[in-house]
Amino acid sequence: MKNILFTFFLCNFTIGNVIDVQIVDSELMLTCNNEDHVNYGLSYPVTYMLKIDPNLDNLKAYKKNLESQSWSLMSTKVENDFFNGEEVVRFDYQNGITYVSVGFSIISDKIIVKLVNDFDEKINITFQGISEYYDNRKAAVTITGDDWADWCNQKFIQACQNFRSYNLWYSVGVITSACNNETWDDIQNEVDNGLVEVLSHSRTHPYAPYDDLEGEVLGSKQDIIDNLNLTGHNRSGPNEYIYAWVAPYGSYDEDIDIMTSNGQYLISRLFYYNENFFSNWDNLLHKFDPVGTTIEVGNNYYWGSYDIEELNSAFENVINSSGVYHLVTHPNILVWDQDYTWSHLDYISNKKDLWYVGFGHLYLYRFISKSLLNSDLSVSKDPIQSEYLLKEFKNYPNPFNPSTKIHYNISKSINIKISVIDIMGRQVRTLLNEHQGPGLKTIEWDGKNEKGESLASGVYLYQITSTEFHKTNKMIFLK
Repeated sequence: MKNILFTFFLCNFTIGNVIDVQIVDSELMLTCNNEDHVNYGLSYPVTYMLKIDPNLDNLKAYKKNLESQSWSLMSTKVENDFFNGEEVVRFDYQNGITYVSVGFSIISDKIIVKLVNDFDEKINITFQGISEYYDNRKAAVTITGDDWADWCNQKFIQACQNFRSYNLWYSVGVITSACNNETWDDIQNEVDNGLVEVLSHSRTHPYAPYDDLEGEVLGSKQDIIDNLNLTGHNRSGPNEYIYAWVAPYGSYDEDIDIMTSNGQYLISRLFYYNENFFSNWDNLLHKFDPVGTTIEVGNNYYWGSYDIEELNSAFENVINSSGVYHLVTHPNILVWDQDYTWSHLDYISNKKDLWYVGFGHLYLYRFISKSLLNSDLSVSKDPIQSEYLLKEFKNYPNPFNPSTKIHYNISKSINIKISVIDIMGRQVRTLLNEHQGPGLKTIEWDGKNEKGESLASGVYLYQITSTEFHKTNKMIFLK
């Protein structure tokens, strides 16, 4: 990667360690961290919001990646257009906002954008921030498919074609040691046809702990790169990227989490439902915490929902809360000869106010924009207090069986209460309620309630509270 050095004479904004934003001589100047650029490509277009005079119209946007380059005219879209993941500009003249969606190129760590009027005169702009979702959409829709292997190759081809027919991105988890040359060729063909992103799903689909941890996590990623010619947002020049790890069986532990960090995956996807928002950023592992999905479309012989009302209601609930609708599938058991799968895809697709995106691309966008949206991306309602009083908190392993340890770090003596709550909001256990001095603390939960009874498998929350902060995190109890 060529690292181009520039000198700036006016700095307006610094967004942390991924992107710096500047307005210089009425031009938007974006500079990415070179190490992140090399490691992740950063090619997915992120939407930057620019304030303009609301009295203007008929504007154009130009971009370039090097000072020495000629300006390139950007494609202009309007609100009624259907588009996703493209480098475009959209002008909201009524509200005086321009949405510029651009990604980084292999040739430079920089993007320069200018807006001009009919006389090719630059207009004044003010940086307003980064859209949480591409093009300031209301919510996001992503779909993953597990277990691409020789034994279900044709079913995956069918699934890719069917999802593509609805303009839906499909992120497929490949079991790399279970693919022969013909299967790799078929995967490549679907990638080339578009709207298909490849994810790593291990080499042999083992339960945790893995006998060959490095081979399963790092080796499977290398297998994909060796056997496929990745395109689009999974490539930057000669470099190819796999952004997401799909945990076999949803089985996961701390060692796998660390190895996925070593492999520069941005996110690990587990196998539980009702997860409808982004997961938190882990500053220590430099990746996002493992995340589940919203719901699975399945059949009445295995798992997942085949109730069209349940599926559509899950979608509506996520969209109304401006969340991430994550539909998980297993093509080996997808049902195409009944109406409910087709009906649900028709129900969720082709909406112009939603962002349709590959799962890994979703978290690549989040990674690029994370420093501005929230430096730690935690669920805290009071980030200032969290930073200085409760410095960090996390439980390992997660998911867990039979117990997990909750680690937290407080900066001063304070009364601390730690409670476990079930998914219905009912408190099932008080782990701690006492005054503690500053420092790194650990407490263990064994999956039991106040009476010492073992609880059912599922998602639980633990809350750490005091008079000065309130923090909540999620943990998964597996039996």
